[in-house]
Amino acid sequence: MTGFKLDSYSIYARAFPIYITIVPVALALFPILPEGYDWKFGGATTLVFLPLSYLCRQIGGDKGRKLQSALWDKWGGPPTTRFLRHYNSEFNKNTRDRIHNKLRGLGLHVPSQNEQEQDARAADVYYESCIDELRRRTRNKKCFPRVFEELRDYGFKRNIFALKPYGLTFAALSFVFCLIMVFEDWSTGKLSGSIIVPGFINLGLIIVWIKWFSEEAVRITADRYARFLLEAALDLEVEDGDNSLPER
Repeated sequence: MTGFKLDSYSIYARAFPIYITIVPVALALFPILPEGYDWKFGGATTLVFLPLSYLCRQIGGDKGRKLQSALWDKWGGPPTTRFLRHYNSEFNKNTRDRIHNKLRGLGLHVPSQNEQEQDARAADVYYESCIDELRRRTRNKKCFPRVFEELRDYGFKRNIFALKPYGLTFAALSFVFCLIMVFEDWSTGKLSGSIIVPGFINLGLIIVWIKWFSEEAVRITADRYARFLLEAALDLEVEDGDNSLPER
């Protein structure tokens, strides 16, 4: 069944964000259901792993794509489109001119400065068309490994940031639950590491959700992917293959 095929992009960028989001729930259950984490539980987990991973892939990707449009509106457009615009200060002008010339050499229309000034929206449509063609021509992961790696990292950061409200809530509630269990066991003199360790892990997850999974992190990764994708235009003499980059 090709629908259940999980490539490295789907696992890393779509499934992992969901698993990281729900892992606090498993950590909270560990102190009260230690007997559930035996070989029988592991076998059951194996049976449901593939369909669950497929579901996680769909949920993670859908959440991220919905957030992406809002972020692009806030940033003034997709990074690739912004970098191709004349007078953009985020991208080196000389490098942009070389990329413009390369795209024109491929038979694509790249708006001139006057065209962009007269109709910025129409110019963006042309830029987006150039990016579509550039993505098509850089689908070979072996020839353009950094493009794939940056796309995968961007997908992970975008999707997990979209899940931040849920992940932070689960981690906070699980941490509070672990604290309650610690106090209860402390009062009875039965405190064990199976309660303390999950509590510390959940505390660490709270810090990570707050500090690392941020809009700034998404934008930095998006900009880095855009730079690698645009600069790949200068290497398009490399013959395309069949290994394609996944849909974001």
